[in-house]
Amino acid sequence: MKAFTTSTAVILAALSMAGCFSIERGLVRATGEEHVLTSNYGWYLFNCIPIACGNTNTDPMLPWVIFRNDVTMEKIQSRFMAYVNGMKKNVKDLAYTSYDSVMLEIPGSNIPVPIPYLLTYRELQLSGVLTDRKEAAE
Repeated sequence: MKAFTTSTAVILAALSMAGCFSIERGLVRATGEEHVLTSNYGWYLFNCIPIACGNTNTDPMLPWVIFRNDVTMEKIQSRFMAYVNGMKKNVKDLAYTSYDSVMLEIPGSNIPVPIPYLLTYRELQLSGVLTDRKEAAE
């Protein structure tokens, strides 16, 4: 029973760090416009073989996927623009951030394990400010 509990805890811990896709919204107080941040991250073996990352499907059954690369600008941008079009808005001040870590590193900690390229972490973020379509036409 102890082995089952330990293995279950290890599996749950691994899945909690597997990857995450998110769309976050916030209000720009100065203008009253909506700021949107879309991000996804994942883990890779030898910096090229996807292990696990956030699921970018529009209706995911699971929040993460195994052995599929969803940490791409194409997939992030597709979900971002689907959100923008669903809100019937235009976007301005579009910016992206890319973060790669080539050492085994737990996100949020500053303690890398010196095993370069064995396990890598990749994160992409795309953000922009939504504007009304009539404002963008003027």
